[in-house]
Amino acid sequence: MDKLNSRRNFLKKTVAASAGLSFTMTGIGTANAKGRSGALRWDRKGRRITVRMPAPSSVSTVEIRIHSSANDYIWEYSDISPDAPKVDHEQTRGVWMESFDKGIEELMNSSQEERFPTVDFVIQPRMEAVFEMKLKEAGEYEFNANGRKPLTEQIRIPDEQVGHWGNRFVQDPKTNKIEAFYMAAKVTKQDSEIEFEFDTLRDDWTGTVSVHDFESKKQLASVPVTWNQTLPKVSTGKGVSRERMIESLSWGTKYILECQDTNPDSDTYGGEFLHYDLAGKTRLRADWSWSWGPSARMLLNASRIEGVDAGMTSRQLMRRAIDLGYASMRQQILEPSHPAYGLVRTIGTEASTADSLFLVGWGWIPLYKATGDYRFLEAGKKVGDTCKKLLDKYNDVWLPQKYILEEKDWAKIMSFETSMGLPGLAHLYLETGEEVYRETMIRLADMLIRVFEREDGLWKVFYLEETGKAVPVNYWTKALGYVVDGLIEAHKAAPEKGYLEKGRRIADHVLKAQLPEGAWTLRFDREAQYVGICDKSTTLWAGMMIRLYKMTGNKAYYESGMRAIEWCMDHQYFGDDPVARGGFVAQNWASGINFRHWWPVVITYSVSFFGDAVSEALSLDEWK
Repeated sequence: MDKLNSRRNFLKKTVAASAGLSFTMTGIGTANAKGRSGALRWDRKGRRITVRMPAPSSVSTVEIRIHSSANDYIWEYSDISPDAPKVDHEQTRGVWMESFDKGIEELMNSSQEERFPTVDFVIQPRMEAVFEMKLKEAGEYEFNANGRKPLTEQIRIPDEQVGHWGNRFVQDPKTNKIEAFYMAAKVTKQDSEIEFEFDTLRDDWTGTVSVHDFESKKQLASVPVTWNQTLPKVSTGKGVSRERMIESLSWGTKYILECQDTNPDSDTYGGEFLHYDLAGKTRLRADWSWSWGPSARMLLNASRIEGVDAGMTSRQLMRRAIDLGYASMRQQILEPSHPAYGLVRTIGTEASTADSLFLVGWGWIPLYKATGDYRFLEAGKKVGDTCKKLLDKYNDVWLPQKYILEEKDWAKIMSFETSMGLPGLAHLYLETGEEVYRETMIRLADMLIRVFEREDGLWKVFYLEETGKAVPVNYWTKALGYVVDGLIEAHKAAPEKGYLEKGRRIADHVLKAQLPEGAWTLRFDREAQYVGICDKSTTLWAGMMIRLYKMTGNKAYYESGMRAIEWCMDHQYFGDDPVARGGFVAQNWASGINFRHWWPVVITYSVSFFGDAVSEALSLDEWK
């Protein structure tokens, strides 16, 4: 274990460079509770749970098994939400793109299933994840992409392959059943007593702890761990005021701080989980590193706003933002011979030019400006240089959306969301004055406009290399926000090009579609009952409208942005799930981005975009 412990120590020093950054963020206070079942007793102090029992004289070593209540039902990828518009899978059709619909149908008809067991406590060295299976026929499984293995009645997986929160278990065929999932630890008795303690990742952790003879696996004792504390009621008030915006921003900042991946064995240690799923009681997807940029920017902004109270000093908030930036730089591909050299592993096994540049514009450049740390700037320049090389390679006709690492090839598609790359290029130029980044930005912007723009100003969706044509508009509200973000940031670097007006044409379409209460639907051409109110669209466009007001003086944008901010504050979550507090719970077709349709989910970057919108509003003379 020396190599593993050395890696842990290195990463801990890299990510948690300042002391005092580990604390409970829910505002609950310290929870103390006790319980027992026979000789086995437990007590809780904050997030630490300790179990003790006298050891039988015949037993020297035991196995402690920890079963989380989150695994009473281990949810499956294609589970239908009871809140979906229909009882079958029609709610997945015709909202995004035909190929996505076909993929869902193929998965439903396949012989395999994907389930997501939860580990909502700190994994300790030499623990094992254990599946107890009821097998009906021979098959294979894969756990967290660690290769296919034969299914057996008991599967034991070493701690270094297990992640905090949601883990991915794929089995084929799906006729076999998971009977139980738990984490197991070997414990030796000390002075005739068994004692074991573990730290939970949530304040309200519940489950069962059992003690087994290590040799025979016979159960010696078992005890349920309960939670009976009532959460304090929270309200940030009504209407829009500076005080309410700061209070709401404080809660959003608390939420962002709690999203951190704290598992030292994780490749994304120090980054952030993308989802919190209230129904599954788990966090998911710590591999969307492009989304860490908005969070870093939010934390930087929050550290500068007087009155923000997130349980940290301003200096600690800035330290966390910097560490988040360092975590994202560790995802950069730096092998000189790699086809995607300079890009960032932005979503799992993909490296996207556009997403990497978005990270540069929203995260690395703000961090460089705040700290003067040239590593952020130099990393960003590598991304910009790669973008130029790709434009050269494809003769400014199109730009592959991403490099697929598993396939070792570029995707044959370009999305209108490639506009997300424009802010990175714009700010590389504005910070360095190097004309190459302005020229690259203009080449990219002009190419995207040629390919995607319609006569009415809206953009089409995908360019396919196979056909050389773009797919029609699908009115995706959030994605058009990325387009406008790219165009107005490009305007700052090249005001003579007319990008701002093109952005305003799109914004005016979206402005007309804003609901009276201030939110937007997932697709602004469809009613909420079919696609749902969209948190991501509303938080992003809140900031876009305020920024457009700053640039144009048009009061309609200001009023739109403030209505959206008020809607967000009115819908900020302060319910019974302490993990979700401070976030925005969405239930729409894209609640969980590309799965978990219509389940209640908090998306981390929705909170970050809200933080950006509030920071923009608080900087206005109207709110100073």
